[in-house]
Amino acid sequence: MATDEPVVHESFWRKKFTRRQMLALSGVGLAGIAYPTMVEPNWLELTHTRVRIKNLPKPFHGYKIGLVSDTHYPENIDPGFMGRIGEMLQSAKVDVVCVPGDLADETGRPKLDFRGVFDNWTAPDGQFCTLGNHDHWFGADEVMRQLRENTPLKLIDNDRILLERGGEAIVLAGVGDYTDGIVDADKALGKLDPMMPRILLSHNPDLAHDFPDGHRVDLQLSGHMHGGQISFFGYAPILPSKYGQTFCRGLVQGRKNLVYVTRGVCRWKFHARFCSRPEVSVIELVSV
Repeated sequence: MATDEPVVHESFWRKKFTRRQMLALSGVGLAGIAYPTMVEPNWLELTHTRVRIKNLPKPFHGYKIGLVSDTHYPENIDPGFMGRIGEMLQSAKVDVVCVPGDLADETGRPKLDFRGVFDNWTAPDGQFCTLGNHDHWFGADEVMRQLRENTPLKLIDNDRILLERGGEAIVLAGVGDYTDGIVDADKALGKLDPMMPRILLSHNPDLAHDFPDGHRVDLQLSGHMHGGQISFFGYAPILPSKYGQTFCRGLVQGRKNLVYVTRGVCRWKFHARFCSRPEVSVIELVSV
């Protein structure tokens, strides 16, 4: 039967919500803001990855490297949080600590003071670092002075040291930042026994595709990517790499060598993390 009455379809958005419904929706909205800005950035994750190394001397089987990157201190990170990272490294009983760059942040050019900040980032075989692009943007000379005078960290840009156990040794080397420093492969890895395993610190993991030929690298340790910091189903919309998602996070096979990319610990720029928790990485070396 026909009718002249208009048909009204009530839209969801035109419904009158009850006070309880409004409170529930507000709670969901607040949680959606609070989790990436207040919860996940403070939710440190300790990861453990075993990596097989060719010719690894028997005394180094099970050797643990504590890897932490991208502190961007003091931007959105405080000494208490840094202390928690040190406690996590100590609880993991790592043998050496490696920090591949972006220790400082240039935002607003605050007065940099590393006194006490890295004091408990300790390990039996020492603590070593390389500079990242932000360290150069802040001022490499000041960052290096702070490292030298106020931290237990030793800078190994384009340098190397021998880690020794039971009369055997492996190489821990470092290079300058790929985009803002100098990468000198010969200084870092030249004139070494070709049978000696070597670990390379490089802030930017893109180097694993572009490292100069003629040098053995068994494992590269990098940061820089922050795991994308904001990630959706493993995809990071913003990633500072010329190789797309390749070096976003975790253990990756580069064109030149294997690389582990830690997600870092900072809350840089976005002041948030989503599906990319701050990471303290333990890399355990095992024999092939």
